[in-house]
Amino acid sequence: MDKDIKSHKDESNEEKNTETNEKNNLIDKDIEKGSEISNEDKDNKIDKENQTLDISIDKDKECNESKKENIEYEFENNEDLADKEGIDINEDTIDKHQIESKFKLTKKTRNLILVGCTIILLSSIYVGKTVSKYENKIFPGTLVYEQDISNLEKEEVLSKLNKIEKNIEDKKVQININNKIYDIQIKNLVSKYNNDKLYEDIIKNQSEKNIFSKFISIASKKNTNYNLYIEIDEKKFNDLKDEIAQDVNIECIEPKVIINDEKISYKKGEDGSKLDEEALYNDIKEGINSRNLLKENIIINAKLIKDSPKISIDDLKLINHKVSTYTTTYGSGNSRGSNVENAANKIDDLLLMPGEEFSYENAIGPVIASNGYKYAPVISNGKLVDGIGGGVCQVSSTLYNTQLNAGIIPTERRNHSKAVNYVPRGLDATLASGIIDYKFKNTYEYPLVINTKAINGKLTIEIWSNEDALKGIEYKPVSYVSGNVANTYLYGYDKDGNKVYEKHIDTSVYK
Repeated sequence: MDKDIKSHKDESNEEKNTETNEKNNLIDKDIEKGSEISNEDKDNKIDKENQTLDISIDKDKECNESKKENIEYEFENNEDLADKEGIDINEDTIDKHQIESKFKLTKKTRNLILVGCTIILLSSIYVGKTVSKYENKIFPGTLVYEQDISNLEKEEVLSKLNKIEKNIEDKKVQININNKIYDIQIKNLVSKYNNDKLYEDIIKNQSEKNIFSKFISIASKKNTNYNLYIEIDEKKFNDLKDEIAQDVNIECIEPKVIINDEKISYKKGEDGSKLDEEALYNDIKEGINSRNLLKENIIINAKLIKDSPKISIDDLKLINHKVSTYTTTYGSGNSRGSNVENAANKIDDLLLMPGEEFSYENAIGPVIASNGYKYAPVISNGKLVDGIGGGVCQVSSTLYNTQLNAGIIPTERRNHSKAVNYVPRGLDATLASGIIDYKFKNTYEYPLVINTKAINGKLTIEIWSNEDALKGIEYKPVSYVSGNVANTYLYGYDKDGNKVYEKHIDTSVYK
């Protein structure tokens, strides 16, 4: 600091000397120009000027000493203040104005922080009080089917939801299709309403927000719309769609193989149309969840979709050869003969694609009077008794032999409890509706078709497929009977008569 004061003093003296030299130069110039000033006057003037300069230098010295004292005093005071405010002061570079500026800025910042904290504190208190008012209430702007449930507690909410539910039940679902209208009240289409869960979910959505998000939701009063939790009753919906489908569906026609007098022909299939059941279900569900449900009925324009054949005509053209056949005889002109013919007709032209399984019960059933069957003798526990459908087992037994001749093994087969007279023991196949079925799979690489003829007491069943289906093997079933037991085998022979296949099929025990 002493260096700064000394420097200030030297600069002042230098300025004074410069001023004196300039004045002397002016005097010299006046003399050279022949000024009328005498040497004596010149000396007097110089003396006066020097006296004035000395007086000025002395005054400057006194002034500098005073400034030094003031700077030292102010520095000491500001140093104390700087220490209090955490300001670093370097004595070699200190600037009084910088210290004052930093001190003033720090004080201003402190005031701003204080004001900010006060605002935050007051805001937090206000936010907390506002949110706490809705601790057990529904936030403003909460709607169910556009009905306001804001500011309500649980019991009030459930009461209002129940009223909304009753209003909804009277609304109708109107389904338009093929110029026909089907009306059904919503109460006859839904199973239940879950109002408690709806309330719990609304509260959960509110509680999962942080306090400031809750405040924004409350203050903004922005609408949030909910719908009742309504479940469609599956059985009621199925009854409705079945009723509609029965009226509007047009079944497709599958292509067909026609066999007549050992000749084969093919008939193309045709597209149909059917009710789009999935779209109908989704449309009803969407309508129930519409915000306008309380204002208007649900109107649905149901859709039809194309129903195309599952089998192509090209697939059927692979069937070009009779693979196997078997014939039995029956008494015609009676109830039993009628049942044989009825069952045979039901499996005529039946098509099986590769890997598809045949079920005799499904193909001819149900065995009841309304399906064309009559009462005739049937075997039950080894005895003949009168029963509905007597004679259908002759058709299954005839088909069983045809199937074995085609080299196909049954997947399910049972013999009668009493031996029959239309096929050898071990080569019969019985049916007991709901208990015993007769089944087999198409194990060929090609489709096959069953062809039947039941005329004048003669039943013939044929299996047709591709000429390469048997791969050159001829199959023949054989039963070996010992007492009431028959063991059935299937043998296969090549074109030269060599046995190339042998398999035990089943053991049949009779009473």
